[in-house]
Amino acid sequence: MLLFCLMLWCTFADGCTVQRREEEMPPEFLQSESTNTRFLAPILRAHYRALALEVHFRSWNGNDTQRQLTPWQGELIDDALCRNADWMIVSFADLLAPAVQRRSAHYSVLLMLDYDALCSWLQHGLDSGAYHFDGLYTIVIEQLADRGQLHAVMRELWNREIINVVVVVVLASGEADNRGELVAYSYDPYGEGQCGNAAPYEIGRYANNNGTWDRLAGWFPNRLTNLHGCSLTVGTVEVSPFSMTRTVDNRTVQYGLEVHIVDTLAARLNFTFRYVRPTDGVKWGILYAANSTGLVGLLQRRGADFGFGSLGFSLNRHTYLRMGVPNHMTQMIMGIPPKRPYTSFEKLFQPFAADAWLCIALGYAAFALVALALVTVNRRLAREPALQHPLYQLWVLLMGGAVGWLRLDSTRLFLIGFVLNALVIRTLFQAGLFQRLQSSASLASDLNTLEAINRAGLFYNMFRASLQFYRDNPSIPASRIKLVPNDQRDWDDLFYELSQDRLGGVMVSPLDCIAYYVKRRGKNGVVYVGKDTGFMYNLGFHYPKSTVLQRPFDGWILRMHAAGLVHHWSEEYRDNRYWTNAKEDPEPASLRWNQISGGFYLCSALMLLATVVFLGEIVYFRLRTRRLLQRCCGRKTRTRRKKSV
Repeated sequence: MLLFCLMLWCTFADGCTVQRREEEMPPEFLQSESTNTRFLAPILRAHYRALALEVHFRSWNGNDTQRQLTPWQGELIDDALCRNADWMIVSFADLLAPAVQRRSAHYSVLLMLDYDALCSWLQHGLDSGAYHFDGLYTIVIEQLADRGQLHAVMRELWNREIINVVVVVVLASGEADNRGELVAYSYDPYGEGQCGNAAPYEIGRYANNNGTWDRLAGWFPNRLTNLHGCSLTVGTVEVSPFSMTRTVDNRTVQYGLEVHIVDTLAARLNFTFRYVRPTDGVKWGILYAANSTGLVGLLQRRGADFGFGSLGFSLNRHTYLRMGVPNHMTQMIMGIPPKRPYTSFEKLFQPFAADAWLCIALGYAAFALVALALVTVNRRLAREPALQHPLYQLWVLLMGGAVGWLRLDSTRLFLIGFVLNALVIRTLFQAGLFQRLQSSASLASDLNTLEAINRAGLFYNMFRASLQFYRDNPSIPASRIKLVPNDQRDWDDLFYELSQDRLGGVMVSPLDCIAYYVKRRGKNGVVYVGKDTGFMYNLGFHYPKSTVLQRPFDGWILRMHAAGLVHHWSEEYRDNRYWTNAKEDPEPASLRWNQISGGFYLCSALMLLATVVFLGEIVYFRLRTRRLLQRCCGRKTRTRRKKSV
């Protein structure tokens, strides 16, 4: 293989580096006009100077094992190099040589002997590691049998999605009127009324008499600013909230975050599209050099023009597919199960720890013993109504009840101390209870790090497509990774089982998937996230290696980010109401009705019970009074009768 890169400031004859304009050329270069070898230099100067990139010259002359240049091709290269030596950097290489670690060719000049040579290059020499499919191609075919082969050339190029191409052909020598004439052709598969049509059209003709092209402008237009309603095939899978389906009027409608982006691209670039799904029963799939599965395999085999559905960037996908700019930036994070909800009885004890409760119990036991001592030792105090029932009196004071008349002695000091102590304890208890009533802050499990998950002995549940991100993570033991057996398993079912702590571990998922589940089904079971268990997970459209759609798509996606549209759309699919009121928030949150309604219900029930008891006492009092009156009246009547007798 011959591979070298030359900066041609002075590489050929002395006249090449000094004389630049045609009228100043030495006589020997003017003599080459009759050989039709001066047509290539103007093309390169007009269209290949926009980007400061090297120009890759490649030749292919059929099955010749040495693949030597023909004399005409050699003269053509010499003339192109000499006349563009002031700016052009050139790279030469064998077409069959394997691609090396270098920048892929964006500017390519391909010299072909005939149609068979072109087909052989497309089959064996077109390597995505050595060529940009959306770059500029100038293909010179020395021998072309007839115009029918020109149509076949364009069809072969369209099959490889090479559209920024100019094919220069030498018309057959048998045509007397156009003997040896050079004509440049191109095609527009996304032109108006030309969707998928590879019919060639003439863009320029080289005049032998004056050695110039009749026109050079507009040979490489941007054909992707307007696709004129042409149809594209979009590969996708069902992943909430990025790509979902629903039925509207007996019609299946696609919706989701990435669907918003596709709809906007279609409106801006004027194309239509249809969705396709993998047919092998696998969702995302695994990429190999061959026989890949799922959505990524569909893209690798060019079964779709581009694909989406929570496809994150990875080394394997970069190797076999082309990735666009991130259309959404999120996290791959651990969904963790909630704690067991506290009962109302448990919440009463949460404001104080066990040692604090022990201290309080011992303190009030001491108060109770002192109160009993005051009653039993000092009999004189027993005649005071304030301490007739000392333990009951202490309970009333503890609950904030009124205190009776006290004397100016040690008994008063004791009770005042007890009241002050009860006031402090009640205040602290109520402050702690205020926080504990906000149950959403206490339901998240303490699984905020990978170390905490490992200490708890939990499994890492994940799909097989996510395994590539964790296989080499030393913090996640391979024995703890548990793959979801069915790739088509619904996210909602998995998250619901996680909310009920039935998975035996955590669930690896993009953050937006968890947020969307909580928005829709959080009332059935909340799933929380481990705060320090995630990493950046950038989503983007993926394309086959031979694509020309990436550049225009990337430009519009960046505009959507700048306008805030992607952030606006993502907010439609998340709801953080179940994740608010975190413990570390410095500002206390106001209690809501669902947090304090139980107290009002209990108070209302007690008030109702008190009313019933009060009414019962009134009825009982009246009945008892009536009975007493009846008895009294009966006795008086019997007494009167006895007296009368």
